[in-house]
Amino acid sequence: MDERRENIRYCALLGVHTMMLCPAINFVAPYLSAAQVSTKSIGILVAVSCLLAVVFQQIFGRMVDRNLVDGKKLLLFMTAILTLAAFSLIFVNVGGLRAVIFGGLYCLTLIMMPILYSFTFFYENKGISVNYGVARGCGSMSYAACSVILGFLVAKLGTGVVPVSYGILGAALFAILLSMPTLKGTATKSSAPTQSTSLQLSKFPAFRLMLIGLSLVMLFHNMLMTYFIYAIEHVGGDSSNLGIALAIAAALEIPILFLYTRIKGNTPSKYFLTASGIFFFAKAALFVVAQSVTMIYLVQCLQIVSYGLMAAARVYYVDETVGKKYETTGQAYMSATETVGIVFGSIIGGFLMQGFGVGALLWGGAVASFVGMVCMIKAMRNS
Repeated sequence: MDERRENIRYCALLGVHTMMLCPAINFVAPYLSAAQVSTKSIGILVAVSCLLAVVFQQIFGRMVDRNLVDGKKLLLFMTAILTLAAFSLIFVNVGGLRAVIFGGLYCLTLIMMPILYSFTFFYENKGISVNYGVARGCGSMSYAACSVILGFLVAKLGTGVVPVSYGILGAALFAILLSMPTLKGTATKSSAPTQSTSLQLSKFPAFRLMLIGLSLVMLFHNMLMTYFIYAIEHVGGDSSNLGIALAIAAALEIPILFLYTRIKGNTPSKYFLTASGIFFFAKAALFVVAQSVTMIYLVQCLQIVSYGLMAAARVYYVDETVGKKYETTGQAYMSATETVGIVFGSIIGGFLMQGFGVGALLWGGAVASFVGMVCMIKAMRNS
């Protein structure tokens, strides 16, 4: 295998999938609100979709770990369904049916995450050096561009462009996956977990506590991302401002993602992961007091040391904490923190928005991120 070519393919793979998170997470509320779906119903729908994703992430993660299924073929199957479903939304006019189909898209996008991360360790086992930080950085650049373009198109043309963009990105991911190597048969007997040696969180208490802390931090993050349009409108902005705010955050993730391996050196990733939790709380507290679109733009600059640092550190943290033997299952647990954050963030956020307004939404996120930060600090000290 040519190392340069594999790095390009790997960057393209994670880049396109990261772009898919833009219409999935950041434009679900505008899209379904335009279909007359209430914020509370949106929250419940997203929560159900994510709960299903958590379950299937664990199931498929174990299947790939044990070589029961080829991860590449599984991803191709899910991507094909996603693409067809996204384009079918063009012809659906019933709000309830739109919500169900979009929820399915959301679910599939999240299920893919731990399996996609498995390519990192596939290449490592083959002696090919791929830089996850650089690949994730390419995703952030693509996400930034997608946010600006999609925000502008929604403001000018309406929310109908959201499923179209989803379908185009799904087709692009399918094409990239066709060129990727197979994931089945790459684990050795000694490295593949058996039923009796599957990852048990009770044996890794610090890892378990870090997962709890990250889930709470992700509750704030995803609560905000799901209902960000309402926070933007609260200070006088619109969908185009939403796109810019998302682009600022995505662009500022890039330096830390590209440079993480150099910054990290021999320092354990638990320190960087915990630092990201502290900055998440700082970001949450500043959102509470933001009074203008400009202030929101400035708060988004903390993305470099919050989500950016977390995204770079969490993959390495799993490998350092639970080992290569459980890498895919461990990554599935780590991905599940974001999914669990979306579940509770969407439900709580929907009820807070519909019952009390944006202010309550932001305060709730600040409290959750504070508790999450405390858990992460304790996990770091106990490991």
